Amino acid sequence: MDKTSRKYERRAEELKSRRYFGHQSIAPFLAAKGKNGPDEVYRACPDKMENGMPFGRGDCLRGRNNYLWLERCVEIPKAPGNCETVLLFHFGKKAGRLQGRFEAMLYVDGKPCQGVDENHTEILLQEYEGKRVRLTFLAWTGMEGDGEEDFTLCLQQADLAFLERNTDALYYYMKTAAQASDLLAPTDSDKQAIISLTEEILSAIDWDEDALYESAAGAVALMEKGLGEMEKEHAVTVHAIGHTHIDVAWLWRLKNTREKAQRSFGTVLRLMERYPEYLFLQSQPQLYQYVKEDCPQLYEKIKKKAAEGKWEPEGGMWVEADCNIPSGESLVRQFLYGTAFFRKEFGKTCEYLWLPDVFGYSWALPQILKLCGMKTFMTTKISWNESNQIPEDLFFWRGIDGSEILTYFIETPEEHRPAEDWFSTYNGLLTPKTVLGSWSKFKNKDLSRDVLISFGYGDGGGGVNREMLEMRKMIHRMPGLPNVRTDTAGSFFRKIHENVEKAKDKVPVWDGELYLEFHRGTYTTQGYNKKMNRRMELLLSQAEWLSAWNRTAGGSGKEERLRKCWEQVLLYQFHDIIPGSLNLR
Repeated sequence: MDKTSRKYERRAEELKSRRYFGHQSIAPFLAAKGKNGPDEVYRACPDKMENGMPFGRGDCLRGRNNYLWLERCVEIPKAPGNCETVLLFHFGKKAGRLQGRFEAMLYVDGKPCQGVDENHTEILLQEYEGKRVRLTFLAWTGMEGDGEEDFTLCLQQADLAFLERNTDALYYYMKTAAQASDLLAPTDSDKQAIISLTEEILSAIDWDEDALYESAAGAVALMEKGLGEMEKEHAVTVHAIGHTHIDVAWLWRLKNTREKAQRSFGTVLRLMERYPEYLFLQSQPQLYQYVKEDCPQLYEKIKKKAAEGKWEPEGGMWVEADCNIPSGESLVRQFLYGTAFFRKEFGKTCEYLWLPDVFGYSWALPQILKLCGMKTFMTTKISWNESNQIPEDLFFWRGIDGSEILTYFIETPEEHRPAEDWFSTYNGLLTPKTVLGSWSKFKNKDLSRDVLISFGYGDGGGGVNREMLEMRKMIHRMPGLPNVRTDTAGSFFRKIHENVEKAKDKVPVWDGELYLEFHRGTYTTQGYNKKMNRRMELLLSQAEWLSAWNRTAGGSGKEERLRKCWEQVLLYQFHDIIPGSLNLR
């Protein structure tokens, strides 16, 4: 990074903290340990706590897989002009080798509000300003570690503050300008235009404590005027799809997954209230089923957003299943039960398989996909290969019987990795580096100038946050960077089909399995699980045959009991359960 870009980066960091002012701690809380059993899911906020211990800043929650209720009734202050009230809440690790990861659910007056975690520490409270509310947090230490002593999380911040909107906007501009000016070539006219505008904006900001917010208004006016006058002409469009990749079980148990889904989906719905352009995809019916059972009021909000076209319930399989260990009959039922759920609950006909994170892809999959009505297959994990790189990102994948399915690989880089790294992620950020990287890494530029970013923190990290949505808007306006538009996966894949149709003779074909040179030990570990999976597959196939025979004889087919049995088997075929990858970390 050159001196100019470093200067902009430092100014962005200063604006990041100074956009908040008037901090007022709401600690201490009234605290009580969670008392649910090891398999008992936390589904709702308890009635107001009458008894408990005080828990203040610096106090710690210790122990693996521990829960703590924190409650405080507070008056939410009315924000001054051009500001809004926020709550900044953060549990953090103490110094040392600590593995715990803070995750919490916030309830306001007993109703689920949003997830709070290390990536979502800001809670916007504009609709509660001037009201007295009961804030209740259910905090969890996590299970991502070995020794009990590793899990120590301490309350670092619980402050009401005011967010100044102009300073907030300048932060996102300066962060985008810092990366864009560093990534663009020195001779690029867009880079010079960005530097010229940024210097003008900086000269308009008075950094003195008493003058910053007043001067920020003039700086934002310059920013809006400058961006409005710049001509942005870029041939590439990055389609941004909000997502949170939730492993149904990995370094946690199914009970924890059910709670992660509540937190993550609550956060999605909360952000949709503020950002009408925000579109979100979740592909696993099992997670919807959990939320339907555990938090019906959240589920009804999800169905409403899906009906509005804001929430995309699609993806094909019941869970993101391993594609090598389950039998062909099981893979068919992953689609049968997955697509039936989406059709029944949301009126949605699935057209694509969304499978970012599994450990290899059977050569039989194209045939199964075609017969199940799928038109497109997407993954990311193949980029994790250790020795050989798949030469294409957009191609027809030909199966054993000759069936072909259009296949797309996401090529979103991670922020900290070098540009030449093969690795791509399905937990993308929205920054100039990831946006430009998604295009520069894409191997089939002759076929399409449209690429996909799946953005949002995964593995229970809560998905998209406000910063990503603000950065999306700023990058889209910044010259020299690709267009960044919110989209659904279905719409993007239809666009890819159109692009391919125009260049049909150029589209490459991959004939054979898609072998992943990574996680190889998952196919020999936990042999008992694999054995029992095969036994259940065989028994259910026999039971289905007998059920069908019994129906022809006028009897009952026991369809409901068979469905529940299959759903249980399909659940345990998740790509971190049946392979045994939980034991490889």
